[in-house]
Amino acid sequence: MIRILKNFIDKEGTYVFASSLFTKICSFLTSLILIRILSPDEFGVLSYVLSALAFFIPFSGAGMQHSFLRYAPMLDDKENRIGLFQHSLFRGLLFSFFLAFAMFLFMPWLNSAVGNTSIYFSWLIFYLFSFFLIELVKMRYRVADQNKKYAGIDLYLSALVLFFGTGLAYFYGPLAYVIVFVTVPLVLGLVHLKVPVKVAVKIPEKYYSYGIWVGIGAIASQLMYSLDVFLVGKLIQDPKQVAIYRSASIIPIALFFIPNAYITTHYTDLAKNSMDKEHLIRFAKDYIKLFSVLAFVLGAVLYFMSDFIISILFGEEYAEAAYLFEILILGMVGAFILRIPFGNILAAVGKSNWNAIVAFIILVLNGILNYYAIYAWGIVGAAIVTSALLWISGILSLTLFFVYLQKKV
Repeated sequence: MIRILKNFIDKEGTYVFASSLFTKICSFLTSLILIRILSPDEFGVLSYVLSALAFFIPFSGAGMQHSFLRYAPMLDDKENRIGLFQHSLFRGLLFSFFLAFAMFLFMPWLNSAVGNTSIYFSWLIFYLFSFFLIELVKMRYRVADQNKKYAGIDLYLSALVLFFGTGLAYFYGPLAYVIVFVTVPLVLGLVHLKVPVKVAVKIPEKYYSYGIWVGIGAIASQLMYSLDVFLVGKLIQDPKQVAIYRSASIIPIALFFIPNAYITTHYTDLAKNSMDKEHLIRFAKDYIKLFSVLAFVLGAVLYFMSDFIISILFGEEYAEAAYLFEILILGMVGAFILRIPFGNILAAVGKSNWNAIVAFIILVLNGILNYYAIYAWGIVGAAIVTSALLWISGILSLTLFFVYLQKKV
């Protein structure tokens, strides 16, 4: 255990963890403050439009930021890395333009569930550009093993959204938060961009397909946290029910930063050692030793304190969320132990297409099961389905990890 933690610290993992912790605290405080200063109807509308946006985010930039993170660590020549970054930037921005146009075409349908939300979606279209830009800049620091700078961007981003987003929302309503949400990552991305002089580079085989497959695979992650909220809004059409469900999911999802920080710190090593079976097995064993204990202890504490946590943080009008919170905590344990580590390992070793297979299965199950569960049991049904799918997707990722190891024998 000591060896695992020492290796984490040596890779500037403490900066990543501290930044991730700070980011999630800011995200949680942002949601908490918005719940307090906005009416349930306003918060429900805001939750709905952000959930709808989640369908498009994974394909922002055609996943060029993911391709860069996967293939750039394998290039020893600094000039080749610079050329690959430049290529990814311009191709990604071009694809984001076409994606924004597609989102524009979907706006009339997206606008039909909880009232007139066209002004929100008109602003959120631009988030497809700002999200890709800030993510690509962050990936450049990760490739260079500058985890401290990577962590710093996350820190500033979350702090600025918290301060300006909630502050302006207090005076001008939820639209002001959306505007801050879109513009802050764009400004930060431009500050750190530093576009290099054009450098010719040979594009690695499967570079484009890898990014697209990661985008498809990321749908599973995004939809796991968004499709349930989206369907609650579409099927129940009650903003207050959307707000209650969203409040129950804030903490379980926010805590995913803990395993994600650990994986983020080791991701480039996993990519470099993608053909080393012993390295991958050793990493997986070390991870499970550490996080199985952490997941069950943390899950038990949160489960048995659910009523207290919900009433203190969100108020009595959200008391109904406590039972949903308990259900989602069970799913959180599955995400900690299986879904997050093995999904990321598959991506790091280049099997983004396998993640996409899992994503498609989860997408189909999510839509079908949530459709019937929400009609049958309302928001409780949505919580049950989401929690179960966190375990199912983790088991599928673990199975594919074993398949990959067998192919490397």
